[in-house]
Formats: sequence, C-alpha cells, structure tokens
Amino acid sequence: MNREQTIARYLARSLDSEAVEEFEAHYLGCDECFEELRVTERLVQDLRSSNLAWKQNGGISVLRFRANAELTQTARELDQLRREVLEQSDSRVIVDLSRITRIDSAGLGQLMGCYTHLVRNAGTMKIVNARPEIRKILDMTGISALLPHYRDEQDAVRSFEEA
Repeated sequence: MNREQTIARYLARSLDSEAVEEFEAHYLGCDECFEELRVTERLVQDLRSSNLAWKQNGGISVLRFRANAELTQTARELDQLRREVLEQSDSRVIVDLSRITRIDSAGLGQLMGCYTHLVRNAGTMKIVNARPEIRKILDMTGISALLPHYRDEQDAVRSFEEA
C-alpha cells in the first residue's frame, strides 16, 4: 500500500489494529511523516467543513453553498469563497447565492475581488438565484451592472454561450 492510501485509511479509521500500531510507530516517530499526516488531516477537516461545492456545467464552473450562509466580515464562508475562486484555473464562474441570507460590505467587496480576478484572467463571473433582499443590495450598490444576475443556472450558462 502506498503512503497516501495508508494515511487516508488511518484517518478514516479503516486500518486493522496491527496496521494502526505499525503506522503510529513510524509516522508518529518520524518528523517528516508526522508533518505530512498533520497536513493531510487538516486538508480533510477543511474539506469536510467547507460549505462550498463546485461542479462543472458545460465547461463552466458553478460554485454553490451547501447550507445557508452569510457573506459578512466575520463569516467563514467569505474567506472560503475568495480562496475557491482565486485558486481555480477556470475563467467562467457562476456563483449560486440561493443560500446566502445576508451580505455586508465585506461580502460585496469579496464578490468584486473575485470578479476582478477573473476579468484580469480573461474570464467573468455571473450570479444566480440570489434572494430578493440580496438582489436589492446588489442593485443598490451598482454591482449588478458588473455581475449580472440570472434566475437559474441554465440561463447563466446560456448567457456564456451567447457572449
């Protein structure tokens, strides 16, 4: 078994007791391996706790929140959104805001930062399914002029094809 599989099985608690003893004897005593284990464990925890999900739809990345969230200065999702968009190599992104219950100036700033990053990389971003109160804020601030809103994902995908 390779090292990555062993770590994954250890973290999933699917190794037998003999393998666990062998694993812990080596990994917990070896600084390099222990650090790799800690990094992998942190990554797994981040993935499990992330409220964001990506999917592809016709070569377009769609970012969706799994549960209700806020895009506010103190919200964890705000940083996750920024990180996800900036680390992706995709240039066409749709952000589904159907589960966003509140947005403040920090959230608006992050949306604009993501949009700016994509435009600088010859891409663009579109918004779908924003609740009426969120749409009102996007309209009042003028952000909706740059980040067009579509009623559903298929309309947004079609808009990429028409451009």
